[in-house]
Amino acid sequence: MMDKQTISSYVASIATAAGGFLSLNDAALVLGIVFAALTYWVTRRTQRNKMKIDIEKRKEDAEFHKARMASITERECMLPTHPEQ
Repeated sequence: MMDKQTISSYVASIATAAGGFLSLNDAALVLGIVFAALTYWVTRRTQRNKMKIDIEKRKEDAEFHKARMASITERECMLPTHPEQ
């Protein structure tokens, strides 16, 4: 098994090679693409969660409306009717 010093020297050498391989413009381009992809992913996930919450809210509202209408209908049935005079 490799010790911490060996791992850190490999990481440093790979980072140095990548730094020499990419110019500043290339690095900015890669970072821009990565951040654009991350922004898309976060926005998509947020919108999906928001949509799920909206759907749950609509279901709860429909259940509440149905119960409220049943309650109103039940109360109207219990009211005494006035005979015509």
